[in-house]
Amino acid sequence: MRVRFWGTRGSLPKPGPNTLSYGGNTSCVEVRTTAGTLVIIDCGSGLHGLGQALMAAGTRSLKGYILISHTHWDHIQGIPFFAPFSVSGNEWNIYAPKGIGQSVHDTLAGQMQYAHFPVSLDQMGAKIR
Repeated sequence: MRVRFWGTRGSLPKPGPNTLSYGGNTSCVEVRTTAGTLVIIDCGSGLHGLGQALMAAGTRSLKGYILISHTHWDHIQGIPFFAPFSVSGNEWNIYAPKGIGQSVHDTLAGQMQYAHFPVSLDQMGAKIR
């Protein structure tokens, strides 16, 4: 198993020379099993860098699992910027806790309403469950 931390901060991303030791992006952890299964834990601003790396690898039909510990903004703010979500043929299964007052889809889509972002969650090309 391989684990890589793409973001470890809480609340506010602060990338730069003063945060190189501990990370400047908000929570995002990549886990790869020995069989190659991709599991992403949290989708903070570190998700952008992970997405760029996945796209640069040139893998076709990316599939993975995303576990969201809770839906505070610092744990989901990378979702609109995760390039693999925009590619048709990619498949992602998202898991998050119940009891947030609305569905996980509605919570994630809420931050991508047109007032906040120009592309809605439902306009992404990947299959997102």
